[in-house]
Amino acid sequence: MMDKKQFTIRLPQATFDYLTSKAHDENKSVNDVMVDITEEYIKWQNAENTIKEIIVLREKLKDEYGVHPDSTEDIRKLREGDR
Repeated sequence: MMDKKQFTIRLPQATFDYLTSKAHDENKSVNDVMVDITEEYIKWQNAENTIKEIIVLREKLKDEYGVHPDSTEDIRKLREGDR
């Protein structure tokens, strides 16, 4: 079982009402819904950071090796059997 930390959080009433409704609809506790939402947010943040790293790497590679020609047409010809 993972370590858990308990803390108090203050939310606008509308947000709390939404979480309560979502918990009821999904037959979960409000805590479980908050954990789900928080974990999903962390995944999005990690993905966003990875995309930023990819963009930096692409620029670095472009500066080092130049821009490669678009191979779309060559691939299309190969798929159609033209060599």
